[in-house]
Amino acid sequence: MALLDGPVAFACEISHLKREKAAIVAAGRHESGRLLVDLAPYYGDRAGVVEQMAELNLKHEPVCVVIDPRSNAGTLLKPLADAGVPVTTPGPQDVAIAHGEFLDLVTDGQLMHLSQQPLTAAVKAAMQRNLAGAKAWERQVEMIDQSPLVAATLACWGFRRWEELSRPSVFVV
Repeated sequence: MALLDGPVAFACEISHLKREKAAIVAAGRHESGRLLVDLAPYYGDRAGVVEQMAELNLKHEPVCVVIDPRSNAGTLLKPLADAGVPVTTPGPQDVAIAHGEFLDLVTDGQLMHLSQQPLTAAVKAAMQRNLAGAKAWERQVEMIDQSPLVAATLACWGFRRWEELSRPSVFVV
């Protein structure tokens, strides 16, 4: 987990394929300045995701943990709250913005990943759907779990929002 040395955002997603798998993806800045996504925090049995996220939260004090409440991962909100993990819940417009920003990062060569097989497979099979006047990832892709891609997209969105808010600004009164 190379990027977990600096500030990091996490996002969680549960697979639409029988809800068997769950993904936790980390996003943070690589020393090159590009955004790096890492599936190493967790990819496995859905039942283990809350415990793993609670451990990651204590160990890394992430800038945010993102879960789309309108996704399969919405069922994690209460268990994570009970485990003391604060969660950021994007609205439909935020999910559409996250999708567009993720595609822009890829197109502009500003996104790195570690060639982890589940994420690579999800990217190769990715499809889009309409959402909030824009696009978002289609989560229900036949035979290929999209949870790593959705989690990577939301982790990038959360990390970029934190970067925007953490920069000093000038206010004119």
